[in-house]
Amino acid sequence: MTVARIENLVVTRSRDGVAVVDGIGFAVRPGEVVALMGASGSGKTTTALTLLGHVRPGLEVRSGSVRTQECDPFDPTHTMRLRRRIVSFLGQDPASALNPARRIGRQLAETVRIRSGLQGDEVAAEIRRLLARMRLPTDAGFLRRFPHQLSGGQARRVAFTRALAGSPALLVLDEPTAGLDPAVAEDVRGLIGEALTGCAAVLVSHDRATVRALAHHVLVLERGKVHDAGSPHEVLAPRPATTPLPSTSDHEGGLVISGLRAGHGKQAVLHGIDLRVAAGQCVAVVGPSGSGKSTLARCVVGLHRRHAGTMSLDGVALAPAAARRRADQRRAVQLVAQDSAGALNPHETVRSALTRPMRARSVEQAEREAERLLGRVRLPVTFLDRYPGSLSGGERQRVNLARALACDPTVLVCDEVTSALDAGTADAVLDLLDELRATLRLSVVLITHDLSEVVRCASHVTVLGGGRVVECGPVSEVLTDPRHPATRALVEHAPSITTTEG
Repeated sequence: MTVARIENLVVTRSRDGVAVVDGIGFAVRPGEVVALMGASGSGKTTTALTLLGHVRPGLEVRSGSVRTQECDPFDPTHTMRLRRRIVSFLGQDPASALNPARRIGRQLAETVRIRSGLQGDEVAAEIRRLLARMRLPTDAGFLRRFPHQLSGGQARRVAFTRALAGSPALLVLDEPTAGLDPAVAEDVRGLIGEALTGCAAVLVSHDRATVRALAHHVLVLERGKVHDAGSPHEVLAPRPATTPLPSTSDHEGGLVISGLRAGHGKQAVLHGIDLRVAAGQCVAVVGPSGSGKSTLARCVVGLHRRHAGTMSLDGVALAPAAARRRADQRRAVQLVAQDSAGALNPHETVRSALTRPMRARSVEQAEREAERLLGRVRLPVTFLDRYPGSLSGGERQRVNLARALACDPTVLVCDEVTSALDAGTADAVLDLLDELRATLRLSVVLITHDLSEVVRCASHVTVLGGGRVVECGPVSEVLTDPRHPATRALVEHAPSITTTEG
């Protein structure tokens, strides 16, 4: 007996007939978790979404068979029943799964009523049960919160709570631990493992730790085909350790932050942060969820206006708000955000996104530069006419990086820039950052939860805890002999890393 089955599936692009999924097939049995891995654009998310009867705009199912509990999800007579009662989906971005204008209690109540058929007090009782299962508060105050009032880990668990409503027979999980720090990711993996008891699931992930912990069977996709398959033990060989770049602490200029304090309303978030990133240097900022990493990033680029302390770039003061900075300073400090989809206008082509910062140039010059930037981030020129909705997560992030480079920055703030990317794509992005740092003397602030990225890219690391700098110094010293409990916790929860003196 199978819960879901895909046989010889072929999905093509409508405009040219090129296959993005080419002959893939697998079955999912009750209580089994099948993981789909592969590089960005390999077809893993496209394959998983067919189990819900969905393909992205511009794609079409050309041939093959998709069955979920023996129903065709693309048959309109089955689609609504499948999505309401049988199959549930959890995407990698909890923000897109939750309505920002509605309190989470109302959203959960609506989902429980639709998927389980419960009414009245039974709905409230079921919500409390589901929240407790996810180790979330069950009080009325928590249910009155809006999504933006939740931490990243809480938002992920609330979205998962909605996905579990009605006890679906099949869960489709798309990068459920992307963007979480190691401790939170481990906690989420444990919760998912408990929740999947007796439930079938298709797991799309580039996180090897998540696949090892949850999957029974793994398919590695490459260019729409199954490249490798087997158990996690058979498929997932350990990756070689990487070597950090040499220290560039003797470089002059760059970004200097002193005594930075910031908050949200009356709640203080950052308490006297000091940070120095020299020209040509990569400094990593790490810390547990809620430690203030993203607030620091927003302060640096001028998006968090209410802060105190001083910031300067190459010896010239930076105003707190981007609007009050000189035009050349605004161009000099660029942000590449974690949410690759939210950072791009869905109604604007890649060409428009890349040429917008180049309005002072002629059309021909802007076009040539856009083509050069795409090449630099390893994307073909044909992407200029694509829209964000037709791109994979990794492709969108590379477009965001290209757009930041269009401004000729001297400081690049990367906020979890690879957290939602597969290993191969993340490696390509990190290689690009290394190249830019070396050739352009670019100052890189690398905000990440992945300590292997810190070892690979950064010469120095700053560890935040409770909005304060709890430890800082050369990567080889801080991660080899961590002194503060927050640093030790990050190292203990991280996959094995090897540091090398630079």
